[in-house]
Amino acid sequence: MPAAALRGTWKGDGLRKFTMLRTSPTARAWTSTIVAVCLFAACSTTTTSSKAAEPATGGSRELQADALRSLPLQKLTPQGRNLATKIINDTTIFRRLPQQVIEADSQLYQFLVENPEMVINMWEVMGVTKVTIKKLGPTSYHIDDGQGTSGDIHFLYRSPSQHIVYCEGTYTGTMLPRPIKGRCILSLRSAHFRDADDHNLVQCRLDSFVQLDNLGIEIFAKTFQTMIGGIADHNFRETTGFVQSVSGAAEAAPENLHRIAGKCKNVQPEVKREFVSISDRIYRDVMGMSPAIGATAAGEPYSTARRQAPAAAPK
Repeated sequence: MPAAALRGTWKGDGLRKFTMLRTSPTARAWTSTIVAVCLFAACSTTTTSSKAAEPATGGSRELQADALRSLPLQKLTPQGRNLATKIINDTTIFRRLPQQVIEADSQLYQFLVENPEMVINMWEVMGVTKVTIKKLGPTSYHIDDGQGTSGDIHFLYRSPSQHIVYCEGTYTGTMLPRPIKGRCILSLRSAHFRDADDHNLVQCRLDSFVQLDNLGIEIFAKTFQTMIGGIADHNFRETTGFVQSVSGAAEAAPENLHRIAGKCKNVQPEVKREFVSISDRIYRDVMGMSPAIGATAAGEPYSTARRQAPAAAPK
């Protein structure tokens, strides 16, 4: 979605609507963990198509081996490493989603990845999703799509260049005789750089290791892997594009984002303040303005302690 969609003047209920993510009955029935992949993409990084996409996607052994090499298992807690190891050693399906390259501020991108409740609450305000999210702890969330799929997501590792997430969930519906349980490890790799025109770009790659509980469901999943994989790919493109739109809105008219944040009822005040602070900083940077006198320091943890040299592009 073009950034202009977020730049208009939003008043009251006159919010411009976003396209709903595709959630067909077949997609929802595929298993809760694949939906978790889509939901994480929706939460973490999120509406236009990207500027570039990598053709090397899917679940080949070479791609899976590359994804395994990139996992920072030694940097996880013992509990997190144990969870990740159990899944990658018994993966039902591996999938690498198409790489996306978006134009977005790196600080805003990381903030939205690490605060999925901000994204989903913005979508709720805009009336484009019925997904609900509840924060369980500093790095844990419960998500429910309202149509039979619910689950928990836990950040196992966070850095400017990579995020590792553990998801577990359950699907209950009429298409299958009993609830289906599954879990997955998601690896989101990000690289931040500038192009020849000095635009801020973010390169995003999402790998998923999915583990299902039942052999019958495994066969079902592999049968529909191509179709459901396409839905996951679509959602990843949509959600990364949303980040691009929010970043463009911050450059043009951050007060519109202020209004949206003010309507988000299920976001902690300090998270909303940080979002507003980052949006204002983006606008000041674009306009060549110095920080406003008396401005809040809500965004400082990201703009100072977390600012690093551009990471190498994911390989």
